[in-house]
Amino acid sequence: MSSLRRFLHYTRPYRGLILAAVSFGVIRYLIPLALPWTLKILVDDLLIQSASPPRGHLHLLMAGMCGLYVVYAFASYFRSYLAGLAGHRIIFDLRQQLYLHVQRMSLSFFDRQQIGAVVARMTSDIASAQNFVGSAMVNTTMDLSCVAVIIGLLFAANPRLALVSLSVIPFYVLISYRLTKRIRKKSRDIHNQLQEISGDLHEQFAAISTIQAFTQEEAEAREFRQQSERYLDTVLSNVRLQSIALGATGFLTALGPILVLWVGAMEVWAGRLSIGTLMAFYAYLGMLYQPIQRLTELNLILTNSLAAMDRIFEVFEMYPEVQQRPGAISLSRATGEIVFDRVAFRYEGREPVLEGFDLRIPAGTTVALVGPSGAGKSTLLTVIGLIRPPDAGRIVIEGKVVFDGRLRVDSRSFRRKHLGFVFQKANLIPFLTAVENVQLAMEINDTPPRMARKRALDLLEYLGMADRATHLPAKLSGGQQQRVAVARALANRPGLLLADEPTGNL
Repeated sequence: MSSLRRFLHYTRPYRGLILAAVSFGVIRYLIPLALPWTLKILVDDLLIQSASPPRGHLHLLMAGMCGLYVVYAFASYFRSYLAGLAGHRIIFDLRQQLYLHVQRMSLSFFDRQQIGAVVARMTSDIASAQNFVGSAMVNTTMDLSCVAVIIGLLFAANPRLALVSLSVIPFYVLISYRLTKRIRKKSRDIHNQLQEISGDLHEQFAAISTIQAFTQEEAEAREFRQQSERYLDTVLSNVRLQSIALGATGFLTALGPILVLWVGAMEVWAGRLSIGTLMAFYAYLGMLYQPIQRLTELNLILTNSLAAMDRIFEVFEMYPEVQQRPGAISLSRATGEIVFDRVAFRYEGREPVLEGFDLRIPAGTTVALVGPSGAGKSTLLTVIGLIRPPDAGRIVIEGKVVFDGRLRVDSRSFRRKHLGFVFQKANLIPFLTAVENVQLAMEINDTPPRMARKRALDLLEYLGMADRATHLPAKLSGGQQQRVAVARALANRPGLLLADEPTGNL
């Protein structure tokens, strides 16, 4: 399914809003079409042909035009508001779906992707896709309707001049066809390079203390400049293509009226065309080329939007490597024996970390994993917690097979109800206070908020953190954050506690 078709699926709940926006937009664009015909009547019937000034007709004509432009003002408001409302709601839904999808991805997805690159997909790419609704979908319909009506009026006024005025349109189509694919490819390259820059910046600023400690500022600045120069070259190449398209269409927009004035003047001399009709025709011609020019510009916007859509739906086409079996069971408890049977795991593109790995952990025991850095201790803990499901083998907990090539247990429910995990880094939620970070672990298991808060405060007091309970993580030292992480892991009285060097910062 094409990216455009998949994007249109998100517009279905808002078809009424879009249709209303298009309808008001058509009204807004059609009302000015009365002005050239009013000019013709004014010149031919009221100024040239009339012996005495018919002031009553003039006042009535102008009053009618004023009334039309009152309608024009209301139509402009509703067209803009409804199009914006539909566009923002569609993008809201798309961003939420993308966020939920990314959240469900395996950790291997985040191993392969830079965090900044993922953020770019959810921000700048979706913002580019939003232009499709307001600028492309609604405006294209309005402009096409306007072009169709104006062409009809041109043929009604003078078929010969109409053919002359339309002679440049095939060149519009040719330019659009020749440049669109190249512009779309350039737009995609721009998004990819911007994603790379965003990801690298995120990693550099996350490691700014290391960069400064080893005086690598100049080296990082050179790398950033090189990336920025490559990005600039691609952007300028795309700007050149867009400028060619706009310049060529601008020339055609000017050429059409010149041809019409040339032929029209000869028609007036021959007595086959009145001055008022020529003036009206020329005004309509200006109105014809305006939407055609906008359609060319909208084509560029659509091309950029489609490139962004391609990148967005690339993420939707990625799935966790290990799928959960339909009807996955939910463990009632996880305090029994844990068995690893020939378990294998490897990070993508690297040597196996676990291969044919066997382990039996009896119920109620404490097991310490000892080994050199890189031996796979942290990996094993994430495999036990089903945070990183293995590539092969079996895992049995409490006598039930939870993994045998596919997950046979609801891994999210398992982690929520039975698992306490202390990572090497505290990984606290930055916008929650210390007590709220601990409290959150209990509330996801439906513990009443008041009871959850009391237990969280008790745990923090036990760990010497009572006076820091209401502080945000940014206000805590590394050791204090680690204590909060320990309290969070203990909050639910988990049946299975996994600690990955939990005292490293204490």
